[in-house]
Amino acid sequence: MNILFTSVGRRSYLVQYFKETLGDSGEVHVANSSSVSPAFLVADKSVVTPLIYDSEYISFLLEYCKSNHIDAVISLFDIDLPILAKNKERFEEIGTTVIVSDYETIEICNDKWKTFCYLKEKGFDVPVTFISLDDAISSLHNGCVSYPVMVKPRWGMGSIAVFEAENEEELRIFYAKTKRNIQNTYLKYESAVDIEKSILIQEKLKGQEYGLDVIDDLNCNYVTTIAKMKYAMRSGETDCAVTVDKPELKRLGEKLSCVMHHRANLDVDVFVVEDKCYVLEMNARFGGGYPFSHMAGVNLPLAIVKWLNNESVEKSVLTERVNIMGQKDIQMVRLQIEPQMNIGEILDADEAERQFLYFEKFLSPTLLERGIDIKSYAQKICSHGAILSCKNGIENPMGLLGMYVNDKDAYTAYLSFLSVDPNFRGLHVGKEMMKQAEKLALENGMRNFKLEVRKSNINGIAFYKYMGYEVIEEATKDSYYMWKELKEN
Repeated sequence: MNILFTSVGRRSYLVQYFKETLGDSGEVHVANSSSVSPAFLVADKSVVTPLIYDSEYISFLLEYCKSNHIDAVISLFDIDLPILAKNKERFEEIGTTVIVSDYETIEICNDKWKTFCYLKEKGFDVPVTFISLDDAISSLHNGCVSYPVMVKPRWGMGSIAVFEAENEEELRIFYAKTKRNIQNTYLKYESAVDIEKSILIQEKLKGQEYGLDVIDDLNCNYVTTIAKMKYAMRSGETDCAVTVDKPELKRLGEKLSCVMHHRANLDVDVFVVEDKCYVLEMNARFGGGYPFSHMAGVNLPLAIVKWLNNESVEKSVLTERVNIMGQKDIQMVRLQIEPQMNIGEILDADEAERQFLYFEKFLSPTLLERGIDIKSYAQKICSHGAILSCKNGIENPMGLLGMYVNDKDAYTAYLSFLSVDPNFRGLHVGKEMMKQAEKLALENGMRNFKLEVRKSNINGIAFYKYMGYEVIEEATKDSYYMWKELKEN
């Protein structure tokens, strides 16, 4: 079984949990929009994806899942969840299960105003919340709620742009500051739905904070609730906690499961104030508090794998030991520096020959194995096309591209060569070189771009599809022609 984590970021521990569960029977793949992701270091395989809001994001993931025989996809980022929820049927068609709750459930969790309204309607205790600054100030003047109050984005996570206001002056300042901060982070995408109602003012609860892992199976059937008392927080995430046996929190978790109908984990923040359990926020995914449940003996990764295999899960797999305290540690990991890319045209045939000799060995089959005389090949492309070299800074070669731009009848450029040094794969080198090649083709009067790709090169086909190319016909019994119409930006 192969499992893919999207938006993996720094959740290396989850990668490790699933690797321990799978053992030699599968692989853990991870994906993120940046290669600067610590979890890349511990996964079996990793890939850099387009941004979540990129129109090619889902098609890229679909091609990756097909090429790598991915059985299940799990996202670790709130913004990713609704996109995957809307497209999970497309993954099912290729045999991949996306472990995500229904879109309506995700929307309630991601939108904190909808969280407040929905839970209040269902009879849960929730903190007094306002979506209008004027309504909040009026209620504060009337004594319906008192300072301090929390100012936070309606959509968001990790305590981004969250402030505590002690008086009206601070409230107005923090309200304006939060609005500015939203525009400067990824929060701007979801907040664009209604930017004038993108900020919440919420009473500050004074009590003990708890975190819940409310666990359902993959058919949304309630299984159990794990409760942890929080000792410390860091950047909006649980930093130190201890598992506790509180029946009222177990009952709350089961009640939440009945109304939320989520899949796998529902991460819930709860404040207990004078024996009342107030639900503050919910995340329909693995949350930052799950490692404390895992340390206490809960093994949700094992349960998920068993559910995917249609196997029963013993009660002990999801039963915690109480009074187990844990704290997250900080350790350094060495990452590969994302390099500077310098793309330039090679005009000298001798230099082109040297570059082709270096990069052809990364191809399968190589140019030499295909019986191509590299000196003549380099001279021909220099005479009738263009050769682009991508380097890291000034010296280190990263990629090489050769193309023809001499078809003045069909106005079609032809990609003849593209190779990226394996040390730099996953850093968008090929993407940037193709973009530069298309720009150069347009400058030379070309209207279309054509290439040939071997049928066995599944990753290559996926890459070119991501770049907007489509298969138009067989070139040989072993290869396809792919084509794209070029357009001015």
